[in-house]
Amino acid sequence: MVRRKASLMDIEIRTCKGCDRDFALAMEIREKVFVLEQNVPPDLERDEFDERATHVLLLADGLPVGTGRVFADPKQTDTARLGRVAVLREYRGLHLGQVLIATLLEEVKKSGCFSRVLIHAQTAVVELYARFGFEKVGEEFYEAGIAHFEMIYQLK
Repeated sequence: MVRRKASLMDIEIRTCKGCDRDFALAMEIREKVFVLEQNVPPDLERDEFDERATHVLLLADGLPVGTGRVFADPKQTDTARLGRVAVLREYRGLHLGQVLIATLLEEVKKSGCFSRVLIHAQTAVVELYARFGFEKVGEEFYEAGIAHFEMIYQLK
């Protein structure tokens, strides 16, 4: 495969809910990244928020290669929760994660319902989220056996 920056690829972003074909493609990406690659148990990878979340599917040159989701935090009405951001291994390093995060933040802003965004970011990608203005809150913790930090993004 020839590695190219996102700006040199034909990028398509689709939003979907928990019941259509694009949702199934997003779940396939999550299965490959979280369950097969990172050894997250399948029953922890999928949860009750999948049905109500807005999911983003990223296609590069027509192939589904990335996904993420956002939903209203059930405990904090002013907070959106961003998560399950995943890019297939062979497409990492091409700035597609940045495209996904920017798209998810735009979805939150378009809704006009939230003053902040919360994410449990894997420690390995904390700096990526920090570039968008997310700030670490508290100490490192483990979720599904993987080190994370809670991070908050304040909407302006």
